[in-house]
Amino acid sequence: MEYKIGDVNILEKLPVAIEIDGRPYILSKKDNSLPILFSAICPHQSGIVSELKKEVLRCPNHGWEYDPCNGKATNVPDKCLQTFQVKIENDELYVNLPFNKTNKRIFDNGPKIPPKITIVGAAGLLFEWNGFNILSDPWIEGPCMLGGWTNYPPPGIKVGDLPKIDVIWISHEHSDHYHEPTLSQLDKNIPVYVTKFDDGRLAKRIQKLGFTNVIQIKTGEPIKITNEIELISFKSGSIWNDSISYWKFGNFTILNCNDAGFNWKIKDTVGEVDLVCQQFTGPTSSYPVAWNHLDNKQKNQILIRQNNGMLKMMENVAEVCNAKYILPFANFFELGNPEHLKYMKIQRKNSLEAVVKFFKNKNVKVLDLIPGESWDGITGKMIRRPEREKFFNEEFMFKYLHDTCELEREFGYKPTKFDMMHDDIKKYFELFSGSKLAKDVGTYSVSFTIENEKPLHGLISFKDGNVNYESILEPKDVDMQMSCPGGIVQEVIKKDLSWDEAFNGFWCTFSRKPDVYNIHFWKLLYAPWRARPDYVEQKDLEFSKTVTDMSIADIIEKGGLTATKIFEKYGLFCTGCQPGMGESVEEGCKLHGISDKKTRELVDELNLLEI
Repeated sequence: MEYKIGDVNILEKLPVAIEIDGRPYILSKKDNSLPILFSAICPHQSGIVSELKKEVLRCPNHGWEYDPCNGKATNVPDKCLQTFQVKIENDELYVNLPFNKTNKRIFDNGPKIPPKITIVGAAGLLFEWNGFNILSDPWIEGPCMLGGWTNYPPPGIKVGDLPKIDVIWISHEHSDHYHEPTLSQLDKNIPVYVTKFDDGRLAKRIQKLGFTNVIQIKTGEPIKITNEIELISFKSGSIWNDSISYWKFGNFTILNCNDAGFNWKIKDTVGEVDLVCQQFTGPTSSYPVAWNHLDNKQKNQILIRQNNGMLKMMENVAEVCNAKYILPFANFFELGNPEHLKYMKIQRKNSLEAVVKFFKNKNVKVLDLIPGESWDGITGKMIRRPEREKFFNEEFMFKYLHDTCELEREFGYKPTKFDMMHDDIKKYFELFSGSKLAKDVGTYSVSFTIENEKPLHGLISFKDGNVNYESILEPKDVDMQMSCPGGIVQEVIKKDLSWDEAFNGFWCTFSRKPDVYNIHFWKLLYAPWRARPDYVEQKDLEFSKTVTDMSIADIIEKGGLTATKIFEKYGLFCTGCQPGMGESVEEGCKLHGISDKKTRELVDELNLLEI
C-alpha cells in the first residue's frame, strides 16, 4: 500500500522520526543523499530506535546501534533495520509498505466487564472473571534465577492462599515465569496452556512435574478457554522464544506483554485492546552492570537510556493498541543475595511513581499495583495493602532481602556443588559442533573461567561451525571473557537450562573487546538444546516439504502455468514480481499479508502438483 510521507522540506533535517498508520519509522538518507525509510522497530525486542543522530541511530532499550545510511547494525553483526525505498513525485515523498489489513475482532454489543486482576509475583497475574480463575506466569514462593532473584515487594500471599485455579498460562521457561517450586504446589489436574516452542520442551518439563493436561497452542490461533473467554498467543517481536498473550473476557480485552517486549504485527490481528500489561523498567539482564569493560559512568548512561526507552515503549504500545489502561509489572524483584549487593548499588530502575508521572497527561489510566494488590475492574477500585508504603523504604527493603536470603540459604536455593572436570565442560560445548547456531557464530573465542576453590580456565573457540574447548592456565584476552561460579555452571549443564538463568541471575561477569554483540553466540546459549544433533524444530506452519524448500521462481518454472494460476488465485502475481521470485512461499505470503490458514491452503494446492 502506498503512503504519502510529506513534502521534500522534511529532508532538510535528517534523520527524523515519523509515524505511518500507527507505526514508528525513521526517514534518513543514503550515502548518495537519496532519501530512505527505516522501520524504527529494533529487531532485538521490538523496542523503538528513538535516539537519532547523523552519526548513529540507537535503540535505548539494549543499546543496539545502526548506520543512518543503510540501517545496518554497527555493534551487532548481521542485523539491520527493515528498509523501504522512498520515491519523490511533484516534491512529495511516497513509500510502499507491506501492511496487513487490520482484522478487527468481532465483539458482541454487550457491555465490557473487566476481570479482577491481582499481581501475585514479579510477572505473575491472577485474573478472576465470572467465577473463572486464570493464573498467569506464577512465581510466588522462593527465589528464582538460581537463587539470584527475590520477589519484591513480597506478594504477601502463599500458593495455598490462592482461590481455586481453573487454568494456568505460562509464557516461556525463564524461571520467573515457569517456576517449578511454585507450580509443584498446585493441583496437577489444572489445565496448563503454553505456546508451542522448540520441540515441545516446555510442555515436557511441565508434564514431568506431574501435570496431566498440558495444551500446546500455535501462535496466532484463537483458543476458546470457555464460551466467553478466548486466548491468542503471539510470539514476541524479539529473537528469543517468548510469548505475548491476548485475553478476551467477553468484550473486555487484555494484552499481557510481560517482559517480552512487543510484536507490532499484533495490531493487525486484534486491533484495539482495553488493557496492556507490560514491563516498566530497564531490562532484567545483567547488562550493563556485570560487564567489566564498561566504567561506572558508561553503565549509568546506559541504564538511564534503558529506563527512558522502556517508558517510551510503554507509551508506544499503549498508543498503537489505543489502550484505556496500562498495568506496569514484570519488574517486581530484587537481587536478594548479598553477593549481588555491589550490583544493587549500581542499578537504576523506574519506579511506579515515575510511570504514573510519565503518563499523567496522557489518555491512559495507570494501574499502579504492587504484588499482593488488586484492581477490581467492575468497580474500578484498587485494593491496596495497608502497609504498602514500607515496601518503598530502602532500609526496610535491605533488611527484608537479608532476612529472606538467610532463610533461603538454609534450604540451599543457590547451587554450590561443583565436581565437574575439564572433560565434562569440553563434551558439553563441543557437542554444538556442526549446528546452524554454531555456524552462525562465525569465528569467535570466549575465555571461560569457572569459579571454584581451584578455578578452571577454558577457551571456547568457534570456527566454520566447529566448536573447540581447551583447558588453559589463565584467562586469555580474546573476543569475550566470561566468569561464573562452578555451582551455577554445573546446574545449568546438568539440568540442561538456558544460560539466561545464570546471566539474568547476575551470577556471571563479562568483558568483551571490541564491544560488539555477537548475537548468534547468545542465541546458542539462550537455547543450547537447539544446537544438539538430536534437536528437531517444530514450526508453527507444519507444511510438508517439497514446495516450502523451493523458491517461488523454481515452483513457477517447474509447475508452469498451473502453478502461476494457483499463486494468482491467492493474490500472488509472482510472475511479474521480480523482487519476490527468490522468496519462499511463506515469505511471499507474509509480505502480502496472507493469513497462516490461507498460506497452508496455498501450499497444499502446490504440493498436489508433485513438482
